Amino acid sequence: MAHKTERQPLSSPAAWIASFGGIGLLPIMPGTWCSLLVALPALLLPYEWEELTRLGYLIFFFTIVSTGWWSITRIQLRWGHDPSIVVVDEAMGMALILVLPYAYMGWWWWCGAVLLFRIYDVMKPWPISWMNARTESWAVWADDVLAGVFAIITLGVGFYMLQLLTIGMIGLSGQNAP
Repeated sequence: MAHKTERQPLSSPAAWIASFGGIGLLPIMPGTWCSLLVALPALLLPYEWEELTRLGYLIFFFTIVSTGWWSITRIQLRWGHDPSIVVVDEAMGMALILVLPYAYMGWWWWCGAVLLFRIYDVMKPWPISWMNARTESWAVWADDVLAGVFAIITLGVGFYMLQLLTIGMIGLSGQNAP
């Protein structure tokens, strides 16, 4: 669980990356603000750019995992294990969700993607809680990536349940399914 850390000067590249350009210094909900900032392009870019946007998030995910892991390893020595100022892990989890198509099916799906990620990240059901309890630097970001996976699964199940419900409603109405 992230612990509160006094405001730290961002005097190194590792500190800038770990705090995602200083977002981690925000006094209220820095992880949520980081998640929203990362997710905003998926909402604002034209739907016609979905495939390109998803590719961008895939590249961003792998880039932020490698640079984030590097930065967390370095700042953990000064700031302790998983301080609240470190929000690059939220960027990783949110970017992973946005590689898949669910968040692009409408603004309500985008909201669902962000909300589900934040719920899983904050509530930390097992095995996310187990991952979060570990003290290795990789565990700082791995629990957020796992929260992203949980959100993806939930969105996928929701999408397919909605499809089944729609097909069922069409069947009950006596119309032919498209």
